[in-house]
Amino acid sequence: MILGRPTLRYLRQLEASQWWTADRLGDLQRQKLGRLLIHAHRSSAFYRNRMDAAGVDPSSVCLADLSKLPTTTKDDIRAALDDMCDSSIPGGLRDAATGGSTGSPLHFRLCRGRQASDQAARARTRRWFGIEPGERELYLWGSPLEVTAQDRLKAARDRLTNHQLLDAFDMTPAKMSRYIQQIHRCDPVHIFGYPSSLARLFRHGRETGQSITTPSLRAVFVTGEVFGRDDRALIEECTPVPVADGYGSREGGFVAHQCPVGSYHVTMESHIVELVDADDRPVGEGQPGDIVLTHLDALGHPFIRYRTGDIARGSNAPCPCGRGLAVIAGIEGRRTDMLHTAGGGLAHGLSVIYVLRESEHVGEFQIVQRANLDLLVRIVPRSEMPTAERERIVRQLRQRIGEGIAVTLEFVDRIAPDPSGKHRHVMGER
Repeated sequence: MILGRPTLRYLRQLEASQWWTADRLGDLQRQKLGRLLIHAHRSSAFYRNRMDAAGVDPSSVCLADLSKLPTTTKDDIRAALDDMCDSSIPGGLRDAATGGSTGSPLHFRLCRGRQASDQAARARTRRWFGIEPGERELYLWGSPLEVTAQDRLKAARDRLTNHQLLDAFDMTPAKMSRYIQQIHRCDPVHIFGYPSSLARLFRHGRETGQSITTPSLRAVFVTGEVFGRDDRALIEECTPVPVADGYGSREGGFVAHQCPVGSYHVTMESHIVELVDADDRPVGEGQPGDIVLTHLDALGHPFIRYRTGDIARGSNAPCPCGRGLAVIAGIEGRRTDMLHTAGGGLAHGLSVIYVLRESEHVGEFQIVQRANLDLLVRIVPRSEMPTAERERIVRQLRQRIGEGIAVTLEFVDRIAPDPSGKHRHVMGER
């Protein structure tokens, strides 16, 4: 066991089941869904009422029955947390919360079985890249609040588990140079962090002639944000090791991760992932849909048809790696990263990001949409921006959002990350 949880036993099971056929994995999901619904019906007043109202009999459930239940939202959890949870579950429950990067933090609870499940799934994906549990890891993660709150306990645990944490919140040039020195002293087997923070660090290393690749480094893993094309290209250019993206969340668990081929494989043994439209109808293959997930190992605090607020595209294509795990074609981002157009529609954040990416005069940037649809564009310039380039940016942003909107360019020395330590390129105030 790792940290008192049966993680290694789970990991051995996952090592075998990843090679099962899709049908066999589906049978496992059906069995675990039945277990989850029976437990939730018995121990959770919230889910018992939902199942009874929907006419779902947990003792004879099939995967198709899941869609009969309404989706669960963050507001549902805030309003009915105590009625959702089973405090008598073996090992008890631990309080947890999201980072609150898109609003107020969401408080939820974790049982040991779910924690072990998520840890084992993460360890399996590390093994895809030849990395064993307990090998040296370096994290570029979190905020001053998160780091300070766990200083003593985490520092002691990190020494035992070969982890080192670097603060992603305030990455000044001087701090980034110190970070690179720390990375070389640590010589990690893998580096893990927000894609925007790692891209910033690798960019600083390239501009200052400091390599981040160390003798033992085998992979760079990112998560927590959409992994943009430019950030991926930059990191891959600066290191010879594989760079892989993962999708999950504190409340949702370890949902999907790229294999060495590049496919995003769903952790089917612990998660059922649905992609639906705003009316809760399944979307077609390759179409963007809201991610709704059910965590099959979260018995203490069930997450059943939980709306994550994220958007992805599905795929029915098998992966050449041979794993039977389902594939997500791509992670599109959070619904809050979508911009509203003057015509009443939605524009993906990437549609405006690329307007800024095309400019050689733009270093870092952030686009904020006001409640009235106007845009505030904060820019950390690489060089003096000519008037013609300013006019191009304003013109092309208006083409995407609406000709009548106001676009303000604000030139700043730095752009602060949000409270979780993430650097969001696009955000709305609606």
